[in-house]
Amino acid sequence: MARPPIETESKRNRLVIFRLTGPEHDRLSEQARRAGLPVNDLARRLIRKERKRLVVQTYRHCDPAFLKRLDRIGHNLNQLVKSAHIFGRISPLIEPLCQTIDRLIAEALEEYPDGP
Repeated sequence: MARPPIETESKRNRLVIFRLTGPEHDRLSEQARRAGLPVNDLARRLIRKERKRLVVQTYRHCDPAFLKRLDRIGHNLNQLVKSAHIFGRISPLIEPLCQTIDRLIAEALEEYPDGP
């Protein structure tokens, strides 16, 4: 099935090219990075805004090292639970692991009180 045609007024068929100084470009690039948008999309949103301020909703990203560490802990916990099911006993490592998980969750909540 073919894609429906785009209405004439919705087509982006005009090209705008302009130069920026180094600091202007850096500022626009930084704003686009923080907004999670390509520079051109941010510029397009800026000219289309009807208010004096453009509001772009952004989301914080957790530190990849933190996520990797949490993943490893989850993997270890999974292995311990499997072992407990197979052998019918709980490893003495469970208690320190659960304390580590609780501490990491508390740290994450302090860093991102409104969620990641």
